[in-house]
Amino acid sequence: MSLEQLDLKGYGRFEKGKGAFSLDTLNLPMSWEYIFQNRKLLLKVDQHGPVYAQVEPPSDIVLFKRDPFQRYSSWLVWFSSPSFKKGSFTNFYRPLQGESNPSAKPDKYKATYTPEEATYLIENEGVRCVTKFFIPQDKAAIVMKVSITNLGKKPLELTALPVVRPFFTSVMMAAWDKPEWYLKTAFCMEKQPGFSLQLLSPQCDISKRRTGVFWSDKENLTGAELSYEKFVGQGTFDNPESVRSGKLRLPVSIARPWGTYTEENTHTGYPHVNALQYEYKLKPGETSGFTQVFSMLSPNEQGLLPSAAEARKPAEWLKDPACQKELKNIRDSYGKLFASRSITTTDKAFDRYVNEWLPLQLDWTCSLDRGWPSGMRGSRDSSSDFTAMVPLNPGWSADTMLTLFSCQRTDGWIPRGISALGRTGKHDLRGHVDAGNCLIELLYEYLCFTRDFNILNKKLPWLDSDAKATVFEHTLKAMDFYLQKKNIGEHGLCKIGEGDWLDCGNRAGVKGRGESVTVTNQSIIALVQLSEILKHLKNTKKNNGLLYSSEIEKLIIVYAKKREEFKKNIRKHALNSEGYFNSVFNDEGVWLFSNKDPDGERRVYGPSNWFSLISGVAIPDLVDSLLKELKVLKSKAGYRLCFPPMGKKPISGLGRIGSGDLSAFRSENATAYNHGSHGFLARGLAVAGKGDQLYEVIEYLLPYQQDKHPVEPTMTPPYGVVNCWQQLPGFPYRGGMVFLTGSIAYGLRMVYDWMFGIKPRLNGLVIDPCIPKTFKKLESEFKWLDGRVHLTIRNPNKSECNVKTMTVDGKQVSSTTIDPFSRRKLFAAPDALLKTKGTHEIVVTL
Repeated sequence: MSLEQLDLKGYGRFEKGKGAFSLDTLNLPMSWEYIFQNRKLLLKVDQHGPVYAQVEPPSDIVLFKRDPFQRYSSWLVWFSSPSFKKGSFTNFYRPLQGESNPSAKPDKYKATYTPEEATYLIENEGVRCVTKFFIPQDKAAIVMKVSITNLGKKPLELTALPVVRPFFTSVMMAAWDKPEWYLKTAFCMEKQPGFSLQLLSPQCDISKRRTGVFWSDKENLTGAELSYEKFVGQGTFDNPESVRSGKLRLPVSIARPWGTYTEENTHTGYPHVNALQYEYKLKPGETSGFTQVFSMLSPNEQGLLPSAAEARKPAEWLKDPACQKELKNIRDSYGKLFASRSITTTDKAFDRYVNEWLPLQLDWTCSLDRGWPSGMRGSRDSSSDFTAMVPLNPGWSADTMLTLFSCQRTDGWIPRGISALGRTGKHDLRGHVDAGNCLIELLYEYLCFTRDFNILNKKLPWLDSDAKATVFEHTLKAMDFYLQKKNIGEHGLCKIGEGDWLDCGNRAGVKGRGESVTVTNQSIIALVQLSEILKHLKNTKKNNGLLYSSEIEKLIIVYAKKREEFKKNIRKHALNSEGYFNSVFNDEGVWLFSNKDPDGERRVYGPSNWFSLISGVAIPDLVDSLLKELKVLKSKAGYRLCFPPMGKKPISGLGRIGSGDLSAFRSENATAYNHGSHGFLARGLAVAGKGDQLYEVIEYLLPYQQDKHPVEPTMTPPYGVVNCWQQLPGFPYRGGMVFLTGSIAYGLRMVYDWMFGIKPRLNGLVIDPCIPKTFKKLESEFKWLDGRVHLTIRNPNKSECNVKTMTVDGKQVSSTTIDPFSRRKLFAAPDALLKTKGTHEIVVTL
């Protein structure tokens, strides 16, 4: 079955266009969102129109936003006419005046999301309105185009009243500040009408001042408003008195030239709107409309409004030819993203979702940084996301990696979250300890894909020192953090500090005793990856004076010794009598997520066990012992993170999951948590060579499968990867937090890295598939160095793994390597076989 054939209960459907989805009703179970972003601006929309827009996500100001529990958009168009029978309505139909039924529908509704634009069509009261939104490439601007058609048989007098309620400030303001205190707007006229926006700084910092403009068409314009209070009158933004009265307060004649502030055209100190009024007389079948542009501007040296000539530049988007050209450029850009790599299997819906929706959502979430405009980047989150981004956009990954390294402390520790503004910003300094391992993996994958070893010589400062050190030195420090005696506990495992990947286990090691099995496994992986980098530097001319060969050799020996010590200690101290691994040893000297927790429960926690597979600690003898616990973790929505849930009887010395403050079956507490449950599990299954189970787990992570995640109980859009599937009272297996998840990055890696087994090394390419037995043939195309690869995986013997032969352009590959984790013998195609441009044919047979 294809994606377009899925039965989505009348809510919407996948369209044939790439990354395209249509909504067929306003009455969705919750907000079904879609993202548009060009790294200079991010716009989120849903069935009710725009949700919010942020500049330079996730760090800079928000142009507009919905308040908590505000259902409808802060940028919309009201329509009124004497001939309307049910009152006024908006270009998204709701809000509407004169209709008391909150679930009322227009005569026709359709919203279509594509990567280049969002289109909303409604028909109501004999009027068709089509609204389109897009953001131009490389511009911090949003374009809204509105067309209005008279569907009736009589002439129509119609008032259109577009209004935006600007926020235009940081979402992280101090509690005692208000955005309107620092914003000054003015109604202006420069061939077209518009509003200037000047944001001043509560910190008296010129660099934090911002300027913007809101341009609109002039034809049929009759009035304006700047004051929110005067716009809503005795009503609200969803039911404004000015719409009911049919007239805005300010005449067009009070508009002044750009940068001119008068008593009549200026507003500041109290809440703002940018509202205009248009009057139309439409013949039967006639169409008219207008275009608006909300754009940031570069301020002058004083942080104030730029020249009129600069301010007018965004007005080019009021012209349709410029818009059409830009939309084509955006389509072409996303076409390149989708074409960068692809897969072909016997499951067409699976192929299409992987080829289109996963890279599209990764592009979004790398700007969102997990979902809200906080001005922060999670360090391990960004490392995980940008590890998956490396094959698609290595430059962006490099930039993020360097920012993370520059926020590293001189003892090697990396904060839990860093300011998106970089090292001089305000950081999340809670004592979580896992970010360094994730950053080492990002660097390793970046080097494997790009061969950009020069990045190791780049010098960066530290969080607590302006002295600069090379990226290589930063990396060694990151690794050294986990090897320092003070950071290793009594069982020889890495201390957990204020937390590992499981955020809600945030009190296990605050007194300095607690240990983490998960972090120790991650450290083993990082030791292997960094050792491979060291060996490569020793054996090539890429060292560039980073270290002498003798120093490299000493580090390789130290890392090998520490790796074996960690493995031995995990198996000796964390493996319980029932054959699976405990997760956390806390400050009180108690093992948690164990075969006998303090609340009397036998409790299994997935990630500590799945990472024991990933790191090779459990290979080969403990594979079956660990995987038998899957039956304990299985639910209708997939595999739970842990089970049973915590909280019925409080457990001290763990954190909010153990205290009872985190409800059972919410977030990480015994839910099918996509990143940790399915992502880590799938990665472990690939190391263990379990292809059938791996494919099943991938299907549980992806949201479109209606037999696994039917749209009505999940409530979330079938195109959106979610954080977790929650089992709360009244909401069985509801999807939680769309796009707020590392599951998107892991989803891509689950397919390409671990199912198809595309594993670049520092001097070659390994293909190590782990596939279902029933898949006889799989194909993939991907960029590789200066050329491309067309990969064919043949499976004549119904195998799950173990490559028998590998050819490159018809030539047998003879060079082999032993995978340090799975211990499988693998064929490795050296760079010499793949160095030419063009498309190389690689065929592997299982």
